[in-house]
Amino acid sequence: MLKIPFIKMHGLGNDFIIFDNIKNSIIHDSKFINKISNRRIGIGCDQVLIIENTNNAKNFKVKMYNSDGSETGACGNGTRCVADYLMKKNDLNSLIIKSISNDLFCSKTDNLVTVNMGVPKFSWNEIPLSKEQDTHHVKLDEFEAFCLSIGNPHAVIFINNSEELENLNINSIGPRLEKHSIFPEFANIEFVSVLEDKSLRMRVWERGVGITSACGSGACATLVAASSLNKSTRENKVVLDGGDLFIKWLDNRSVTLSGDTERVFEGFIGE
Repeated sequence: MLKIPFIKMHGLGNDFIIFDNIKNSIIHDSKFINKISNRRIGIGCDQVLIIENTNNAKNFKVKMYNSDGSETGACGNGTRCVADYLMKKNDLNSLIIKSISNDLFCSKTDNLVTVNMGVPKFSWNEIPLSKEQDTHHVKLDEFEAFCLSIGNPHAVIFINNSEELENLNINSIGPRLEKHSIFPEFANIEFVSVLEDKSLRMRVWERGVGITSACGSGACATLVAASSLNKSTRENKVVLDGGDLFIKWLDNRSVTLSGDTERVFEGFIGE
């Protein structure tokens, strides 16, 4: 039986299985992804990241999959984790992760790994939505959402106060809004309140995954939405179940995401 090495990492509890496929030939389909992501019969994770072969010593192609087996174009915390692994492995201070959506510049300063998630998209057909409308004010059943793309579709919903946010039954609301008819490719759903110190508290239902303790692209979407609606400055802390992420919406319109990463363990699976 062929033994395939993997690394388990997380960013604020948002956890990932990383396969370094530069030297190993891994056959990965949705069934394989779904099985190893399962927390009862597999290793368990929110997303699976597969590093593909490349001819450039500082550019790395990475395929990203949700735990349901669907491929995703962006995963902020996953990008930070795989970048940290590759920078340590190759003795680099920076590199580029090439996803199916963007080329993501990553760097490390002290213990914080930063990724530039690119420029957010606001047009209805770029998010995408199923019909043309004002993307800053999208009706989602009983909620109103600010919709945008950070490499994948997001709907940011502002809740009146933190107590109401903490009491939301996201297990019930999340899957309904994720697959709302307005989202032809489904969407990540962020629920947000502004705290007394002006930082942003966010809870998330991730597309193809469910509730997670942190979502990097979701934190970026939250900051952009809050700033656009004059609820935040262009640089702020986003407080998630798993900890804090630090987001900047730069003058060049791109968004950076910074936070901790941690290697949990390494191992082998048989294929």
